[in-house]
Amino acid sequence: MTPVRSREDELCLLLARGKLSSEERARTVQFLATPLQWPLILERAYSHQVYPLLYRNLLELGFPGVPHEVQTELKSAYLANGFRNQLLAEELARLLKLLGEAGIPVIPLKGVTLAQSLFGDPAARVCSDIDILVPPGDAVRARGVILRNGYSSQFTEEFFVNHQLRTSPDCPLVSETKVLTYLVELHWTLLYSSSKNQEITENLWSQARPHEFYGVRTWNLTPEWEFVFLALHAASHKWSSLKWLTDIHELCESRTVDWNRVKKTVERFELDNFVGPTLTACSLLFGTRVPAQIPWLPVPPDVRLFPNSLAASEAWKVPLFYPHLLKRRSDKLRWFARGLFVPNLADQIFLRLPAPLSFLYFVLRPLRLTGKWSWRLVRAGFDRVADRK
Repeated sequence: MTPVRSREDELCLLLARGKLSSEERARTVQFLATPLQWPLILERAYSHQVYPLLYRNLLELGFPGVPHEVQTELKSAYLANGFRNQLLAEELARLLKLLGEAGIPVIPLKGVTLAQSLFGDPAARVCSDIDILVPPGDAVRARGVILRNGYSSQFTEEFFVNHQLRTSPDCPLVSETKVLTYLVELHWTLLYSSSKNQEITENLWSQARPHEFYGVRTWNLTPEWEFVFLALHAASHKWSSLKWLTDIHELCESRTVDWNRVKKTVERFELDNFVGPTLTACSLLFGTRVPAQIPWLPVPPDVRLFPNSLAASEAWKVPLFYPHLLKRRSDKLRWFARGLFVPNLADQIFLRLPAPLSFLYFVLRPLRLTGKWSWRLVRAGFDRVADRK
């Protein structure tokens, strides 16, 4: 759903871009000449993690009509984000070097590498973690290398190998330092519960290109696979964050994507429900030019683009949205079966069991989920009753 947007929202959407066209600059100046609720604009920019782009574009325009305190706040936030991203970039380079020395190929995903490639500015994109992709056969070794170099995990290697590696596309690893807490998301596939996973991973790696990051040799996605990956990620989260759609818009506008190759990839791996609505969402918010090669698909009617916030009563619905994106009925059933019966990290956190009793997680999971979702449904019912009063 795309409700009528306020001037503040329209201005935020204009400024959440890498570079403004002459027409966009003129429209922005017109908005800045009108009375605006700057606290609301800042709230939206922070919520959707696009405040560095607002600062850059307003700075280029000379901050016409922008209160001094807003300029100061945005500048401070931009510089703080730049400092954080510098630390993340250095840590990413360290991990790439360690994994490379272990003979493990790595592709950095999103994050600081995307900030540089899309915006030419490491400070222009908010990055909260480090995402890296390794071949599925190297996932266990890669996890071991990272754990031996300052990181920790909430679950054992036995649980990772026997449960998470087979049922999840990634795992979190954490390093606590005096300066920053680093979160690494180690990926070995792009999707889960898809019968096309193995083919997707093999095709992606066969096309990967040598790359260098901070002087460290690594690998890079092709522009086509980078677009597909970003679309998969945004769709999987129900297009809830403007930052992800901004990335996709900028990649589309860069004119580096071969849309005929994207079309073949989408058709071969049955990714229509991820890619089509994502481009539609970008078009509705940014005016992104949707290539003729990609079939136009509407955004699902229950999706609110550029939401004010994701209310707690609605957040629980996001994970349940994923099976709607899968095309095959067998994949949808696999997703539900894994969700109901296959243990994951949350089960181990809920109750630590010794290795000989780990089979009990298969009994514990449906019982835990029954209690969890029953309580959430009850709370959602109370919230609806309260809203009607």
